[in-house]
Amino acid sequence: MNKLIKKGTIAIALISALSFSLAGCGATDSAKTAKAKTVTASANVQKESGYNQYIVIEPGGKLGSDGKQHDAFINGDIKITEGQQVTLHFLNYDGGTHTYTSADLGLNVKIKGSTKKGQPEETTYTFTPKKNGDFTWMCADKCDGDNNQWAMAQQGYMQGKITVLPSTNKVQYVSMVINAGYKLGSDGKLHDAFTPGDIAVKAGQPVEVTIYNFDDGTHTLTSNDLGANIQISGSKQKGNPSVTTSTFTPSKKGTFKWMCADKCDGQNGQWAMMQDNYMMGTITTK
Repeated sequence: MNKLIKKGTIAIALISALSFSLAGCGATDSAKTAKAKTVTASANVQKESGYNQYIVIEPGGKLGSDGKQHDAFINGDIKITEGQQVTLHFLNYDGGTHTYTSADLGLNVKIKGSTKKGQPEETTYTFTPKKNGDFTWMCADKCDGDNNQWAMAQQGYMQGKITVLPSTNKVQYVSMVINAGYKLGSDGKLHDAFTPGDIAVKAGQPVEVTIYNFDDGTHTLTSNDLGANIQISGSKQKGNPSVTTSTFTPSKKGTFKWMCADKCDGQNGQWAMMQDNYMMGTITTK
């Protein structure tokens, strides 16, 4: 399997000592919204041959040009491929419902709200795009209420773009979001975490991973099994994440562990560093 490579940086040597066992939104266009067929997202509908895209929603999580914190789909602008089945995984930290609506693609996915602070609710929806190009998406549910719904009319917040690449594209795209003291643990405390911590990709095809880090501390995505040690820079401003992109091609099928090699979750005795789906997890190739 090829090494993951951070743009412009050669991945540093793996740290063997750390290989211990680790277990409505948008510029509202009512005409377009009405055309989109409403679908109720359901779990366990993904086919083995399909791709996965992971989209994280956070209330008041992203800094706006007005200097305020706003509701946002952190990584809502996605790339997918014409004619290739894709499963969208929406991980919603907001207690309110949202939609992922694109009239041109026939999408109006209803996204469930979180029932407990720090515990994202997952909604999945599988479809196959039939045409390529750039298509707008929006949230059709009113949100960002404390800010007079500012985010609903802003690209990169509660609306954005879906890029459907031609069927000749062989790259699969996934993304992860890092937050400090944000995700609820089994100990009842809020912890540092990657969301999602566990991802699934297809073997034999290039994978481009983008990581959005809202934490001002650095992190890594380190895997002895994959021969990877991605260095992730910290955010320089609250609500404005750093963005790290790396690419690899999994050569075989299996489930491979990764971990963060930088000490983190310090206020909780580094609890998250030993927990799946927090500061460690798995990459499954199928």
